[in-house]
Amino acid sequence: MNMTLKEILDLSITYDEYIRNVSAMVREKATSGLNQSESMVNYTYLNFKRMTRLNKTIVPDAQLVDAVEASKKSMVWVAITEAWCGDAAQNLPYIAKIASAANNVDFEVVYRDETPGLIEKYLTNGARSIPKLVGFDRQTEMELFVWGPRPKPVQQMVMSYKEKLDHEKLPFDKFTEEIHRWYAKDKNATLKTELLHIFRPLD
Repeated sequence: MNMTLKEILDLSITYDEYIRNVSAMVREKATSGLNQSESMVNYTYLNFKRMTRLNKTIVPDAQLVDAVEASKKSMVWVAITEAWCGDAAQNLPYIAKIASAANNVDFEVVYRDETPGLIEKYLTNGARSIPKLVGFDRQTEMELFVWGPRPKPVQQMVMSYKEKLDHEKLPFDKFTEEIHRWYAKDKNATLKTELLHIFRPLD
């Protein structure tokens, strides 16, 4: 089922509201989505700590902000996510900073499991992987771009892990630690490059 932009926005919340929601989940020892297992609750706690730190330390990149504004389009960026998603915790703070700095972007968040009709349009190799960032033209409601569920090098790591069944040698928790070490070293440089390619496709 295709959803109109208005239908999506009727179900969306702002990024600041999302952060407040996740903070409340941490206090209540809960998470978003259908899976309320102890591990998902713990991931939510770790993600809130990550997002809190990144929200305070990330500085929006002027080159990327200029590229976004140069599009001359009034845009709505919609992130499809859940509070337990580690990739979302690493990427959404940077995306939110760019959207806030650009004068032509509004950034909204929707929960994947509350909008199943939306994520089904943006599957990754048949999977409901998140986060997904979808950009829309506010005037025409036309879809402008889709990014996600993670930077390409991380996606390659995930696919290799699944294809080679490396979890038999490397437990999933240890693998996610490797992923977060990659993010710590990269400092959103790859995400910046991928977003620049969206707005400066000839670069």
